[in-house]
Amino acid sequence: MTGSAGEAGESSMSATSAVCLQFSEGLRVLRVDDDQTYLRIVGRMLERCMYQVTKCRNGKEALLLLREDSSRFDIVLSDLHLSDINGLKLLEIIPFEMDMLVVGGGE
Repeated sequence: MTGSAGEAGESSMSATSAVCLQFSEGLRVLRVDDDQTYLRIVGRMLERCMYQVTKCRNGKEALLLLREDSSRFDIVLSDLHLSDINGLKLLEIIPFEMDMLVVGGGE
């Protein structure tokens, strides 16, 4: 058996660090997901990259924050399957009302 648990942890941290270095530190991300597990996990991943993450549990909350001051965010990262609004509809509304990059994902 080669390597130790410590080495494995160090190599995964190195990989995470390498990925994070490819993107701008301090990016302001609005993360939208009604699944608390995914919201937390993806939020932590983004924070490891030194991003400023604001988390929303639904599309209506995200739209409220964006309509108050969309300049607070550089990008919206949203699930497409939200409980209160169709994620695709959210992704249509945001660029229509605001000058903002939108990224969506889902099954």
